[in-house]
Amino acid sequence: MSENINAQNCFKEATCIDTMKIFDSCSDKDCLENLAVNFTAADQQIVNTACFVKSNCVEIVNVTFTIEPVPFHCGFYAVDITYAFNVYVDVYQSPGAAPQQIQGTSTFTKKVILYGSEGRTKSFYSNEDIQYTPDGCNCLRNSLPIASVNVVDPIVLDIKFTCRPIPTSCSNEECLVCETEPPVVGVKYVYITIGMFSIVQLQRRVPILVPTYDYCIPEKECTSNTDSPCELFDKLNFPVNEFFPKSLDDSGSCGCKSEDNGIQL
Repeated sequence: MSENINAQNCFKEATCIDTMKIFDSCSDKDCLENLAVNFTAADQQIVNTACFVKSNCVEIVNVTFTIEPVPFHCGFYAVDITYAFNVYVDVYQSPGAAPQQIQGTSTFTKKVILYGSEGRTKSFYSNEDIQYTPDGCNCLRNSLPIASVNVVDPIVLDIKFTCRPIPTSCSNEECLVCETEPPVVGVKYVYITIGMFSIVQLQRRVPILVPTYDYCIPEKECTSNTDSPCELFDKLNFPVNEFFPKSLDDSGSCGCKSEDNGIQL
């Protein structure tokens, strides 16, 4: 075993690889307050006749980027990130009635400024469908860095159910009564407040010189599981924790499952 470890740690050569290098990144903790939830015409009719609404589930379904160089700051870029959400709303027609779940949509756009270095080349690859926008010889949009965002599922913090729209410039309860125009009769509005954690990165494809030690040779053999369903079930341990939930003192890390629930092969 020690000989294998020494062989793996033995420097072989310096190799040039083509990879994505992260030039700048930032993390964010956003509280997105009073996002308007939009519904289809049919679902909006359900909302208009509702007594109250609830929501505890929202998901990000798409993210789009717009990258622009920052004037007079070479290498810096303004990244506009637009999030598209699906909001699942439980609609109650009366206090004692069962809820009806409908799906709405919402969007949010934010701007961050990051360093993405400078580049004046156009890269073409045989296995990628890259479309360049002809912006003239003086514009370097074709050599912009690549933006990416990593985000966890948002958390629903609050939901509002009102008879008049909330002004976008307001973020408190006073805005619900500060409007001078009367509300539209029979139309109700849903606004949601969510919390979201994200990491935004600017990257470029660059050639980098890295040390190499050896080829990656798998040490695990491939196996084919030919067990019958009952044989596979026999290998499952009894899920004790599902029948006897742990107390707070014994729970340890929240959300972690015990190894006793796994399969022994």
